[in-house]
Amino acid sequence: MTVFDAREQAFEAKFAHDETFRFRVHARRDKLLGLWAGERLGKSGVPLHDYAMSLVALALGREGEAALRSKIEDDFAQAGLPLAEGELAHKMTMFLGEAIKQFAVAE
Repeated sequence: MTVFDAREQAFEAKFAHDETFRFRVHARRDKLLGLWAGERLGKSGVPLHDYAMSLVALALGREGEAALRSKIEDDFAQAGLPLAEGELAHKMTMFLGEAIKQFAVAE
């Protein structure tokens, strides 16, 4: 194995690690967002957990983050709950930071 082969393998391993980390962080962010939204919608216990996990699954689909935002906005509108301009984006950013912290501690 040459030095270049070793470097290539190291770069590939780092890329794989970074992508796994990114995936896990975004899934955690989506779960935290789902728990927040579900609580605002009056859910608790198993229905709250199920709601949060359904949002994680939704975000993994083809529509991704757009579908996640749309679902929460629609659920809030149907429940007659106000959602301030930019509140959802703020919560997503806040929960992303929290998810990064949680995984940074775990590594």
